[in-house]
Amino acid sequence: MSAFLRRIAAPVLALALAGSVPLARVRTGAQGAKPDTRSPFALGVLRRDGVLMPFASFNGRSWSADWPDPHSDAVLPISLSDIPKKWWGAPGPAAPWTAWLLDGTTKPLALRKPEHMRVFCATALGVRTDFPAGEFDPREPTVPKDGLAIAGGAQLQPVTPVSLLAQDAKRMVGLIADDFNKEEALAASHFTSWAHPYSEEARKEYPIELEAFYRTRESTPSGQWVTSYVEAVRRFPARAVDRECGLITFVRGWVLERDGHKPVIDVGARITFCDRADVSFMLPFGRILIDREPYWVYQISSWRDEIYGVSRVRPDEVRPVLAVAGGGCPKDAPVPGRGRGRGRGGLDPERGAGG
Repeated sequence: MSAFLRRIAAPVLALALAGSVPLARVRTGAQGAKPDTRSPFALGVLRRDGVLMPFASFNGRSWSADWPDPHSDAVLPISLSDIPKKWWGAPGPAAPWTAWLLDGTTKPLALRKPEHMRVFCATALGVRTDFPAGEFDPREPTVPKDGLAIAGGAQLQPVTPVSLLAQDAKRMVGLIADDFNKEEALAASHFTSWAHPYSEEARKEYPIELEAFYRTRESTPSGQWVTSYVEAVRRFPARAVDRECGLITFVRGWVLERDGHKPVIDVGARITFCDRADVSFMLPFGRILIDREPYWVYQISSWRDEIYGVSRVRPDEVRPVLAVAGGGCPKDAPVPGRGRGRGRGGLDPERGAGG
């Protein structure tokens, strides 16, 4: 497993118990704030049911997670005024919230009342807002996210989904192929009482297919480069013992490219069946610039849990700075509604940019 995926996997394990359509655009005018910031702000995911789940705060120097997570013993406050001040983080309880939606629009949010909500098998604390609820399947174990909410002066920069039919998607498959094969072989070697039915050379005969491709171009004091996040799969035919659900190799991670340097490819692989048990997917909300350096903000979710994360991106590495449990189910517990959706939520990458 790659260094990044080892770092981001730790909080997930703790839970066990589409032309260019930007996911978020920079807005100017009424907001008036510069894209770059060192002023205090807080972040929260905005669910499709209109509930805000705060998860991160930046005080101008460092990140923190001040809002209670689903594993805390915090009691639901009766009203907004009863929410402890420290829960709101650096901006404080009076800071206005703005929704930065996945369709590229913004909307001021009015907070209504504290509320309990189910996230997989956990009960989480959130805040009901005036955001109009959209359609979603209430039988699913979690609610899709419609965007990121920000309190304070920070603005969200775009992360662009690239069409999986674009030429650059084909180029990316070629770029990651060697690392895909290496990580697949490593994942296969970790099984102690099971051997992959296809040899390493036989596996290479099956194509690698991109399933998600997100990209940004950076120009910062650290240099100029292109950051890509990819999810890719290799499918194998179902055998009789597979009950019509064949093996797959799922690979996800980062690719950093800059002129004059070898690409930095930081990916990890998981071998599983077509139901994708324990496979995690990313939904990027966008990125925030602090001292002109980019920080990606995203959700990582699987069939049984979800986390909300922030990672600092540099020309030669991606390093998580914060990962917060959103909710989940213990490893051996049945997951409500599992198998009806991919778990990502948000925009369909097939409708992404054309290169």
